Amino acid sequence: MNSTRLLIRTSAFLASMTLSAPVFAQLPQSFSDVPPDHDVYQAAEYLRSQQIIKGYDDGTFKPDKQVNRAEALKIIIAPLIKQEALDQVKETPFTDIPEGAWFMSYVEVARQNNIIDGPPDKTEFKGENAIITAEFLKIMQLANQIDPTVFLGELNIPLSTDVADVNAWFYPYIRYAFASSMIMINLDGLIHPEYQLTRGDTALLMYRYMMYQQERRTQALLSESEQEMIITLSMLDQGNISQAEFAANRSLVAARGAHAKRPDEPIVKGAVKITEAFVELTKGYRKGSEEKFDDVITHCGNAWNLATRAKELSPNLLTIADQVQNIAKNMADSSRTLKANN
Repeated sequence: MNSTRLLIRTSAFLASMTLSAPVFAQLPQSFSDVPPDHDVYQAAEYLRSQQIIKGYDDGTFKPDKQVNRAEALKIIIAPLIKQEALDQVKETPFTDIPEGAWFMSYVEVARQNNIIDGPPDKTEFKGENAIITAEFLKIMQLANQIDPTVFLGELNIPLSTDVADVNAWFYPYIRYAFASSMIMINLDGLIHPEYQLTRGDTALLMYRYMMYQQERRTQALLSESEQEMIITLSMLDQGNISQAEFAANRSLVAARGAHAKRPDEPIVKGAVKITEAFVELTKGYRKGSEEKFDDVITHCGNAWNLATRAKELSPNLLTIADQVQNIAKNMADSSRTLKANN
């Protein structure tokens, strides 16, 4: 199937899924190395105001400093438990944590609450090791009593080349992180669950999670979903079906994440239908590459109907929905022609 049919103006997508949002006052700068134009500024200031993080004695935050497992666990556990409870913890079965270690009580609380594995599965905590993205997301979600295997559990769909195995131990934690806008796709099209985090990274992850729980990340999720749709079209135009499928799946996860917090918002409900339509379009392209033309027509019909439903839910999605239907019609017409000529 000729993917050049997908050459459309993506600018029409850029202001389509927009919510009115409150304007929050800018907090004063607290850290000398995190000015207002720094990517971590808003996160660092908010977390400091909530007494979740603090800087160094010299007034810096050191956002680029790598974080180890012990430091990451304290960052996550400290806001969730009272100091009195920590003071009652006197020992741990982990063999590599010396008596009196500053992080021992945080680790033991996490172990007792099944946030991290302990003996007999693991006898060492390895607190000095760098924390990676997948580990941090797992610990943070479990500590906050999030079960990512239940949340959007029906969406067992590959998200990128390096998060394609839906049975991988880290997959549900990555999916939840996308659905809550904690993480986004990198410029290289990968997620990098093995990436070693810095203090700035952990601040951003925590801040975005907290904002999501406060229903203040809906627009970020809609914008991310929209960007993934643009990537989907670009990949289809290049004939890269696998990357188009990944992007369409991420777009759906982001929209569903927004819907979980704002289920009655018309544009959010409509966005879910549009992203489902994009998934159908990528399925149609896949079937077209396999010369299964009847399947292509079926998927295009599904995409058309989903776009119609999106229009009904939110007039703001009219332009996107019309473009989806135009693409679906062209694909279906091409399939009918190819089928007749075979």
